[in-house]
Amino acid sequence: MPRSALSVRPLESGRRYLFLFGLQTTGALIIIRVALPIYRAVVADPAAHQVRVDRTIWALVAVALMQAGFWLRHRLQPPLPRFRNALIGYVIWFLGRMSFLLATAIFGFVFLAQKPQFQIPASSYFLTLAGLFSFFCYTQEVERLAKSLIGRRPEPAGSDEK
Repeated sequence: MPRSALSVRPLESGRRYLFLFGLQTTGALIIIRVALPIYRAVVADPAAHQVRVDRTIWALVAVALMQAGFWLRHRLQPPLPRFRNALIGYVIWFLGRMSFLLATAIFGFVFLAQKPQFQIPASSYFLTLAGLFSFFCYTQEVERLAKSLIGRRPEPAGSDEK
């Protein structure tokens, strides 16, 4: 007798959520891997920075992965994992916040504390903003997952925490 669609769906939905979260995490790791050395080099010597095509391509791939994972998860609304563990939840939440520190440091350097010797093309500013927005979306998703693991009910996607 064939299995009913109802018996298969929860497992498939859980895998779908993990796959989409994995896309976002992969994109975040790519950005960290590419951006952190650039950030360190630019802080040390802003005038020596040169935009490289390979880094731009990796950044575009990372932003695409993060945005695709976030917006597909937003549209499909797969259920969060039913597993509960407060320690793992808080560790994930902490890691999400720590990863966003890199994004805020980059924002501060590029847009707030501009150095005259640091010059990048306008397209790089757009890519930087796209990457920062992607990290914002990823942080929202990490917080939803962490709250689910801790046992707190996460707010619906797109709502603000009060």
